[in-house]
Amino acid sequence: MRITKVGNAFHQEVHLGVFHSPIASDNGRVAAPSFGIQDGVDYMFYEAGQRLHARICIARAVWPHGPALGSAP
Repeated sequence: MRITKVGNAFHQEVHLGVFHSPIASDNGRVAAPSFGIQDGVDYMFYEAGQRLHARICIARAVWPHGPALGSAP
């Protein structure tokens, strides 16, 4: 999965790169990301695995240079 920042009217396009690559337990497929923040920690809920046999997973962000721009202080 890659992430891109866009302007309010979709006039801006800044490609930020890969934010999640499948891990072994994802069985090669990740889809439908949804994001949330709790206690200043960024989380992503996503679908992993083959269609019709997929499961809901959660990932916690680890930022090498501090929290993401959308994170709570």
